[in-house]
Amino acid sequence: MIHRLLHLPLFAGLALVAQSDPAAKPAAAPAAEPPAQDVALIKITPYKPALQRDPFSAPRDDRPTDALDVIEDISVKGMIRKDGKNFAVVSDSRGNVRWLPVGHRFKDGEITSITDKAVTFHQWELNTTNRSVFRTITKKFMREEGKR
Repeated sequence: MIHRLLHLPLFAGLALVAQSDPAAKPAAAPAAEPPAQDVALIKITPYKPALQRDPFSAPRDDRPTDALDVIEDISVKGMIRKDGKNFAVVSDSRGNVRWLPVGHRFKDGEITSITDKAVTFHQWELNTTNRSVFRTITKKFMREEGKR
């Protein structure tokens, strides 16, 4: 039985060789095809970093100092209308008085609206990145009394 199986690959090989005709010429090649791109070809891409910084320096917060205020430290003094925009006159814990527009961001919130009587803030947790959960705070104007 084994002797019969050994001859089988031999006959199959002979049959395949007989089918190929070495005298036959291959058909003319079709029109010139663009060569296929070699996916194994490695292209050198130089690294050009856009940001140059010292890798050994400690990271720092690049926000302006007024963006580090929290809403509890802000007192609202009034409102100013300039060029059709409303600005809230606010005073921070350091005594700085500024005009802030709607959308101004603080460390824990932002100004959402300014009316003739009050300023409305959205305040979120300091330690979260989820800005969709907030509480609404409305601060009425507290005008300072004049000095005598």
